[in-house]
Amino acid sequence: MEYRKIKNNEPQLLSLTGLPLKKLEELSKEFSIEFSSHASSRTFEGKPGMRLYKPGKTGSLPAMEDKLFFILVFMKTSPLQQHHAAGFGITQPEANMFIHLFVPPLRKTLKRPGEMPQGKSIYLEDILKNCADVLPDGTERPVQRPSDHQTADEYYSGKKNAQRKE
Repeated sequence: MEYRKIKNNEPQLLSLTGLPLKKLEELSKEFSIEFSSHASSRTFEGKPGMRLYKPGKTGSLPAMEDKLFFILVFMKTSPLQQHHAAGFGITQPEANMFIHLFVPPLRKTLKRPGEMPQGKSIYLEDILKNCADVLPDGTERPVQRPSDHQTADEYYSGKKNAQRKE
């Protein structure tokens, strides 16, 4: 997969990354800043250390848009690393290294404009306050079954296993 080929196919780009071309280009500028900052304070393996980041013209992901496209496709589709590597024409160890290298700057980039999903249930409670027609799905609940066989049969739903034989 190459970003330059897929960017002209809007439905395919949207299905692979979840973003339209205009939004992806805006995100690319922010990602470039975060990635340059992250790469200059880390070694290529992602460990803390100082190095001068110079974007290369050759390589498997030469442009910043290619790097962003690579990690967005991975984050959206969650393929096996081997499958993702084959799609981008690289090896699985390279894919693994790129994934670990690109995720931290992507998270910082998404936090900037407030697009990073929040993992706290407090926000869900705020959203649900304004919704009157929300029905939680609670089809099964654990029940302590009595040790007496006749009383225990009253609590048996019949859904999981065949009825208990005496």
